[in-house]
Amino acid sequence: MNSAENIALLLTSKLIAIALIFQTIELIQLKNTFSNAGIWIWKDFKQDFSIFPRSVQQIISLILRYPNFLFVLNLRLIAAFCLLFFQVKILFVLLLFSTILILLRWRGTFNGGSDYMTLVILMSITLATLFKNKNLVLLGCLWYIGIQTCLSYFISGLVKVKVKKWREGSALKAFIFSSNYDQPNFIKQFFKNKTLCLLSSWAVICFELCFPLAFLNPTICLLFIITAFVFHLGNFYVFGLNRFLFAWLASYPALYFCSGGWG
Repeated sequence: MNSAENIALLLTSKLIAIALIFQTIELIQLKNTFSNAGIWIWKDFKQDFSIFPRSVQQIISLILRYPNFLFVLNLRLIAAFCLLFFQVKILFVLLLFSTILILLRWRGTFNGGSDYMTLVILMSITLATLFKNKNLVLLGCLWYIGIQTCLSYFISGLVKVKVKKWREGSALKAFIFSSNYDQPNFIKQFFKNKTLCLLSSWAVICFELCFPLAFLNPTICLLFIITAFVFHLGNFYVFGLNRFLFAWLASYPALYFCSGGWG
């Protein structure tokens, strides 16, 4: 492996560890909602696993029922903290395995796209670490993350441009004013202006549709990464979408590598 691949893998590992720490703390804070007295009790979820043999159902139920599920969360939290300092194979396996168990508990993603991106990155870096002496495997894993990152923006832009409300700017305005977060007055005043809403909508659409250009060279890629980071930071500020900020941030080292960076 050359240094560029090592740098990309190392940074990706540390950034996804930070993302997992925040995600896990958030879930632990919600423990009352999935306790035996909560709204997401295990007995309502376990029926979906009836397709498995009884012995498998019992094992799944033992692991995912409350309070045992808290052990899975704490295991992932500890492993994520350790990954910040130690690049050990067992940590990657534990993080991937615990994340899959958490996704099973929620019958899929708990927070949509951010969980999907987290899983994409975890699977890739775990595979790359387990076969760290196989350069082709590492290259494939980094490129997989890079391509998935690019597609996440491009497909999002493609969907938006097909929707009339996005092309007119009204969809963005609706998102802003339907947010559960109390928006600062300057945000509300900005998006009350129809022209500014229209320009902002098309800025987002064009940025997302042009994202494949990030592969052209490291300089262009860095511009897209900075813009994307500011975009997610804005979403975090306006909508509280911290999961998206940290999950996508972890994908950028691989994307930059695919553009020819770190060389």
